[in-house]
Amino acid sequence: MHYLAACAIYLDEARYLEEWLEFHRLVGVEKFFLYNHVSTDDHREVLRPYVADGTVVLKDWPDQPGQISAFHDCLDEHRDEARWIAFIDLDEFLFSPTFKPLPEMLERYERWPGVIVNWAMFGPSGHETRPDGLVIENYTSRAEDDHPLHHMVKSVVDPRRTIGVAGNINPHCFAYSEGYAVDEQFNERSKKPRGKTDAVSFSTLRLNHYYVKSREQWEAKATIPSPQNGRVRRPRNFDRMSRQFSTVHDETITAYAPALKARLAERRSGEPTARIQTI
Repeated sequence: MHYLAACAIYLDEARYLEEWLEFHRLVGVEKFFLYNHVSTDDHREVLRPYVADGTVVLKDWPDQPGQISAFHDCLDEHRDEARWIAFIDLDEFLFSPTFKPLPEMLERYERWPGVIVNWAMFGPSGHETRPDGLVIENYTSRAEDDHPLHHMVKSVVDPRRTIGVAGNINPHCFAYSEGYAVDEQFNERSKKPRGKTDAVSFSTLRLNHYYVKSREQWEAKATIPSPQNGRVRRPRNFDRMSRQFSTVHDETITAYAPALKARLAERRSGEPTARIQTI
């Protein structure tokens, strides 16, 4: 059994899959259950070596909307394959700002069936068009600590004690066969809405959410139906979001950039990079 796995559904994310996978491998994720939501780009070519070596389990998932049903399928099919499964998206990067491996951090939460992790919402950092390079280096400005969206969470669950997505409507939180999930401060979220916390805390566990990248990418994203509910996202003013999500300069996650670049270079060259160090 793996200690930590991640599950995500994606649509045309070939450009970002490799960075997302290698970053999460750096922080301690061992297995990935990925659901392809009718992508038309070269995602299969990117994922081919990961599928071949068993790191990724890939499944086509044409359901519309598909996120909740994919998460339920993951629980049904892989419940006994991991101690924890993180249910996140391809624009979300889960890590500990202490720079300790996620498995080490999660050990302290084992008595609970789930851990909820607050978002840190990042903005475009001045990019009008899609930049080259790493997401974690390109976007370094986020919203203020107590921004309303930072109260939102995603979940890392013990699949053997998890019934499914809460109410079958909110993929941010789950229903459990016993007890409730806790936040990083060990506060049980026993009251609704369970997909939010009363206070924001992401000093131990954090989910960097690169929701608004460049203007070009936002305009493309705004035309795609949400995998959660199948609806096109509500019109939101890019410039207003850019201001809201650009008040705090935050390069915390970039401490992983050297090791991440080394791993990516190794995979692309096909030759081992000498003594790659993780943080």
